[in-house]
Amino acid sequence: MKKARDLHLLLKTIRRSSTTTTPKMDPSDRYSFSPILRWDPEVENYFIKAYGADHFSIISKALTRPSSYSCVRVNTLKSTSDAVIEKLLEIIKEKGFDGDCHGKEGSGPNENVGSPLEESLKNGPIVKCQIPGLEYVLFVKGTGPHMIDYGYVPGAPPKEVIVGRKCAEAVLRGAQVFVPGVMACSAHVEKGDTVAVSAAIEQRNPNGGWAFGITRGTVLQGLQTDPYYFERNGLYIGQGTATMSRAGLFRASEGIAVDMNNRVFRLPSFYDVLEGEIFLQNLPSIVTAHALDPQKGERILDMCAAPGGKTTAIAILMKDEGELVALDRSHNKVQDIQKLAAEMSLTCITTYKLDVLKAIRQRNEADDININQSSNSLRFHEEKASSSTAEGFNLDKTCEDNVSNAIENGGAYVSKADIRKAKRRMRNGSGRNQCVGGRVENSKGFYPDSFDRVLLDAPCSALGLRPRLFTGEVTIDSLKKHATYQRRMFDQAVKLVRPGGVIVYSTCTINPGENEALVRYALDTYKFLSLASQNPRIGGPGLVGSFESANGRTEEWLRPGEEEFVQRFDPSSSLDTIGFFIAKFSVGSKGV
Repeated sequence: MKKARDLHLLLKTIRRSSTTTTPKMDPSDRYSFSPILRWDPEVENYFIKAYGADHFSIISKALTRPSSYSCVRVNTLKSTSDAVIEKLLEIIKEKGFDGDCHGKEGSGPNENVGSPLEESLKNGPIVKCQIPGLEYVLFVKGTGPHMIDYGYVPGAPPKEVIVGRKCAEAVLRGAQVFVPGVMACSAHVEKGDTVAVSAAIEQRNPNGGWAFGITRGTVLQGLQTDPYYFERNGLYIGQGTATMSRAGLFRASEGIAVDMNNRVFRLPSFYDVLEGEIFLQNLPSIVTAHALDPQKGERILDMCAAPGGKTTAIAILMKDEGELVALDRSHNKVQDIQKLAAEMSLTCITTYKLDVLKAIRQRNEADDININQSSNSLRFHEEKASSSTAEGFNLDKTCEDNVSNAIENGGAYVSKADIRKAKRRMRNGSGRNQCVGGRVENSKGFYPDSFDRVLLDAPCSALGLRPRLFTGEVTIDSLKKHATYQRRMFDQAVKLVRPGGVIVYSTCTINPGENEALVRYALDTYKFLSLASQNPRIGGPGLVGSFESANGRTEEWLRPGEEEFVQRFDPSSSLDTIGFFIAKFSVGSKGV
């Protein structure tokens, strides 16, 4: 526990050292960064009952800002923390970021002044994690929020570029402004001009939906008649240099539009840096891999593995020995996992394209034979018909005849949709599934009780991710749909893990309906499951109690004594992480 308290103090000190004040203050409150999240009233009421009004207000504010540091995970199979620190310091120096990492300290509690932790921070912008077992995790300090002088003069507003909300969130994390993210621009902007960058946030339209309400390419006059002029107050994210003229911004299809050289939040960017040696990952995600406690030689399942951060973290903890099965239902996402595993030289990872709701494979040998016969026969005739194209055969008729023959020879029934897909393949050639370098294996699922450990990092409402500038589309119904989907996935996880095994469930949301309520469902539904302790434990306790909605429906959360078994990461806490939740279950005899 002392090490966990030390980590809190360390990250609190990073936050203090990252706060910079500037003597020059823009006279207009408009040109500032002070976003306010607008919640659906029902959702806001729900969260206020869960956290209390004051605490939820603090959480909402924290969500609009990035963490004050970047978290870097070192691939210990290829490098060491000390070697990576040396390389990153050189990169920071080359990029001219070194000075930004040592901003003036803001005011704050001084209980940590003079401590060894604070002294260690003075040694440089990169700090090793002090928690035992997490020494390979590095914290790279950023700075902000900075007050920027946009050069505002009454009657002569600065030249401006408006970017979409998602682009703005990426810029706050350290990205540049790329061409597709630009929505509108002042007239007469030329290459090399200094421009203020503001964010367009979705607004409610007359149809009840949400939209930017700005036509891409709109000319800004700097007047109150500009689109959403007042709505952009307090949504200025920095200043940069236009890399092309206004005309070029809306003609080009890609590239950097604005080089952001004066940001509200300054975090060093390590995109495409030291590939294979490091991976940028949020601290709670790294803790999740440790909570699973993977061992060498085990068979482990990562049910929703993309983009592969937790998958590769687990593989490294296994010393790349054993079998780690990584699933996703998206072809492209599976390829992302494969690429990351290859970069890190990890060989124990096997990837499959599979919907986790169909992850259970029934032991029916006859069905397997029929499916294989149909698949092989159809593939053979597709290849035969494809080669016949040059000889002028009618592809449509060939395909239908081949499918008919496949069925007559004992194959399973093939639908008209499958026939249409086969026709398209014949006309267009093999798809990316069959291309060299892009191979993604499909899976028929896995037999029950076939894994030692299962990680379910479930798709969720993502209401813990930072920075976030918009929450208007989140409704009580949408939160309920996420919770229902997660329960169905958890049911699959329970079937796939063996007795005596472990399930770890995690989300990146602050919503107790997807966190504590899932734990309550799991414990009440499966009596052979029990909450297990986690190591390391640096997150806070879970929420105890329940929520009763206006229609009388009660949502049960944790019961007294259970809250210390889970880890809840509060984005407003001294850890300064994203909002996150981790629960670990031990699996007893399923016969009970």
